[in-house]
Amino acid sequence: MRSTITSEVLDEWKQLVNANPSAYWGRFHFRHPTFRQLMHTGRYPLKRLSAGPDLTARFIRCITGHAPTGHYRDRFRLRHHESTFCYLHSGRPTYHTREHVLFECDRYTRLFRHSSIEEFLQSLDPFYDIERFLRDNPTALSFADAPPDPSVT
Repeated sequence: MRSTITSEVLDEWKQLVNANPSAYWGRFHFRHPTFRQLMHTGRYPLKRLSAGPDLTARFIRCITGHAPTGHYRDRFRLRHHESTFCYLHSGRPTYHTREHVLFECDRYTRLFRHSSIEEFLQSLDPFYDIERFLRDNPTALSFADAPPDPSVT
């Protein structure tokens, strides 16, 4: 019974996607062919991570725009009055976005030289770059990465 329902839902989803592929990406999803084929069943390309659930969850949150950042909190948790700024880096507080974490925040180390999402998505293998970044920075785009507001006591 469960497999029948899953199969029907997947078929319905595929029809929706195939009817208008460009409209089904989501507003904040990274638009690159590598990320178009992600499957929850552990098939390629997610199998390529060969990691535990923590890295996989942070990876998925990163490419879908659902990482616990200030930008995410503004979109989904507005009534909770949580901080939306990053206080983890040196300098003034900055709006906490996926882009800030990936390209700007000096708390993290980066082996890639991309400075923007556009440049990043032009690279041959953004999958590898995100994986490497997340492995090198185990708290990046995690719930532990969401800093408390220091002005609140």
